[in-house]
Amino acid sequence: MIAQNISASLVCGNSLAREGLKRILGEDGFSLGRTFSHCDDLLEASADVKAENPTRPGNDLLLVDISATADIETDIAALRARQPATRIVLLADTFDFDTMVSVFRAGADGYIIKEIDFEPFLESLRLVAHGEKVLPGAVIQHLPDFGKAPLKAEPDRSKIFCSLSEREVETLRCLIMGYPNKVIAQRLDISEATVKVHVKAILRKLSVQNRTQAAIWAVNHGVDPDAGLEPRATGSVFSFSSPSRPEGYPDADRHLMLESA
Repeated sequence: MIAQNISASLVCGNSLAREGLKRILGEDGFSLGRTFSHCDDLLEASADVKAENPTRPGNDLLLVDISATADIETDIAALRARQPATRIVLLADTFDFDTMVSVFRAGADGYIIKEIDFEPFLESLRLVAHGEKVLPGAVIQHLPDFGKAPLKAEPDRSKIFCSLSEREVETLRCLIMGYPNKVIAQRLDISEATVKVHVKAILRKLSVQNRTQAAIWAVNHGVDPDAGLEPRATGSVFSFSSPSRPEGYPDADRHLMLESA
């Protein structure tokens, strides 16, 4: 899926990572405008633009690498005030719950850990650009009573879970992992249209409103996300490569692995 008409700006203190992201986004249909090495540079530039043309709209997306800010909450709040219509995404080196909460309170729309596969990264940006909030899967670990679900199914839970077909259960496990429809389709060897049918059925049977609520329900009721799925590759680098990417992915050999500044 190629993004269409999604314009973006980038703030990143690592010049090598900045150039790599410019190439990746440009090749996948995003229209990348100006790039900056620090939030202060963007704030100064946007102030000049606003003074010259107060009605000029902002970009659809603003990607802010955590390396480009000294006070992330203050900078995000300033960027939100300066560009109220722009969707702001923070690119973080590691997951920190308190930081995530503070940046969302300051006005961020997405919090993405840079140790992420290529397709989920692009899909996350598209979701943010279209009005969704994007959080890392690690946030589930901070939910109340996470991991304390009983080993044996409770009667109500058993009745609901047994109403799911085998494919719906497999799809639900993928939702826990945060996979977009394209990745689920590749992993289960089905079409994206079929994935959408399964997701709608899951939402209806679990009586939840969206994919995130379905994933939370599954985690709180002891559904094992790794059952029948390949483990996700991890590392300590800024990586858009996916060693376990299913066969048939476009540009499967394209990747970026950069040490964060």
